[in-house]
Amino acid sequence: MIHITHSLADFITSSLPPAEARHRAAIALCDTIGVILAGAPEAAASIIRRTIVSESRGKCRILGTTELASATDAALANGVAAHAHDYDDMCFVSMAHPSCALVPAALAAAELSGTSGRAVLDAYIVGFEIECRLGLVMNPRHYHERGWHCTSSIGTLGAAAAAARLLGLNQMESVHALGIAASLACGVKENLGSMVKPLHAGMAARNGVMAARLAKAGFVASEQAIDGPQGYLVAMDSEKSPHALPDAIADLGSRWEILDTGVTVKLYPSCAATHPPLDVLLDLKRRYNFTADNIEGIDVEVDSMTPRLLIHSRPSTALEAKFSMPFCAGAAIVFGHPTIETFDVVKIQDSRIQHLLPLVTLRANPAFDAAAPLSQANVTVRLKDGRTVSDRADGARGYPGRLTEDELNTKFLGCARRSLPHDTAVQVLQALHTIETASSITGLTQLCGTVRRGD
Repeated sequence: MIHITHSLADFITSSLPPAEARHRAAIALCDTIGVILAGAPEAAASIIRRTIVSESRGKCRILGTTELASATDAALANGVAAHAHDYDDMCFVSMAHPSCALVPAALAAAELSGTSGRAVLDAYIVGFEIECRLGLVMNPRHYHERGWHCTSSIGTLGAAAAAARLLGLNQMESVHALGIAASLACGVKENLGSMVKPLHAGMAARNGVMAARLAKAGFVASEQAIDGPQGYLVAMDSEKSPHALPDAIADLGSRWEILDTGVTVKLYPSCAATHPPLDVLLDLKRRYNFTADNIEGIDVEVDSMTPRLLIHSRPSTALEAKFSMPFCAGAAIVFGHPTIETFDVVKIQDSRIQHLLPLVTLRANPAFDAAAPLSQANVTVRLKDGRTVSDRADGARGYPGRLTEDELNTKFLGCARRSLPHDTAVQVLQALHTIETASSITGLTQLCGTVRRGD
């Protein structure tokens, strides 16, 4: 009997992504290596590194450090660093941060197997497409109602697919890799705003690589681990029944979600749900030249999913602040364009921010639910002089079609400088712009180990 997982495995082993898809993947790779380098010095990434380095030996680079580790541990460490600032990209089909698991898994598998830059891009695309098809079946219920963090619960299977492609698994080995990954998938949203959220990304990357390596070594899983009566889709409480999966994957290899929907690059290091309101607030501030002292109130209307994500009205830590509409709104008014440095405890405690926090209201507008999630916002600013100014957002800067090469390069260099000397960061950026023609990625990963002096 041929199971649906065999069709997924065929796609992993034999699909031929188009050139434009590889271009999109290269943007995601560049952005994600940047945020890994930005996240490498963070506490969550440092704790993971200290924990694994004493136990792990290997040849895979932990980016932004001089350390080498096993493929699974390097994927774990780089995945945590990638998601440490919540500055990594988004996909509104899978409802995951795809690249923070896909890129670390692909880098580790590529270093292990010695494959080319083009092979890394193709593997990324394979993982991304499988995540999207799962997202079409599982969401919104899986993410919106049941509390699963798709970055890990769906991302683990995407990472396994990418690693399987790079490690050269055959069709049956790929079937088993997906089956193993289905039992390794995890991640609950109750941990959003804590160190566990970036751990979800690292676990997805690590577990994906582990699943592929185990399958290649002969480890066997159920061929119905995904769509069986007690399989992944049922256990994860998908929106649709497992019988919907064949239709969702019918166009694999002929339609490319990475081209149709794309990858959303973040231009603010906070939850994606804050980005449309932030765009509006920053624009209103430029147009009407108001300050924190002029504001009587800020009213933000969003879709019904957003309030379940932005749960911290009075944040006390940087991680909580990233999931706080009052803080992000106040920071945009007081400090301007939010950067990594904006989310610092000292700035959270700033008296101007503390004054603004209770003046920001967030409420759901059911009319926004018909559009793509986390894309709609209406912001109204009430000023003490009696004026009321407002505007509407449909998406945000950095969304597909709204990202310039200059914005990508500027973000990368700003992130990379937190771990690398400036000249090295420029070299890494140049290497990323030509990644498709690289015979291997070793030169790139070695450059990412040239850390700043004193680090």
